[in-house]
Amino acid sequence: MDKQNELFKSAVYMILNQDGKVLIQKRKNTKQWPNYYALPAGHIDRGENQYDAVIREAKEELGIELKKEDIINEYVVLRRNYFDINGKKLESYIDYYFEFKNFIGTPKILEEDKCEELLWVDLNNLPEPFVNYIGEFLNNKEMKTYDCIIEGKYTIENFETGW
Repeated sequence: MDKQNELFKSAVYMILNQDGKVLIQKRKNTKQWPNYYALPAGHIDRGENQYDAVIREAKEELGIELKKEDIINEYVVLRRNYFDINGKKLESYIDYYFEFKNFIGTPKILEEDKCEELLWVDLNNLPEPFVNYIGEFLNNKEMKTYDCIIEGKYTIENFETGW
């Protein structure tokens, strides 16, 4: 994605439920968190709102159709990043999480250069390594701010709210 398309640093995340499980992906060849598990996600492009972005990302990454009226929960988290990647400080983000009751189609990997696996998992049994700030959000959906001190994995044993 071209950084010039971003109006500000923000991302959208899809919480897709099916038969009591949530869809996650294993990241591949990414600058941040390669080989980590995470929710399907993407950036908001210039001219888009968060709803347009999550619908577009679902189509681009998974080949599924999402509808705004199928959102059952939505959350906003300020993620303050306090670490560097290759000597460059990672900027803070506004993260939008959307939980959907329905989707049209069967999720599949459409961006094979960025994703190597899709899994339906129980939220109480996330595979490792799992992206820390996403795992902590899924454990505590009341979270409004997350201080991301290091790039790292989420485990239930090291979860702390920090406030």
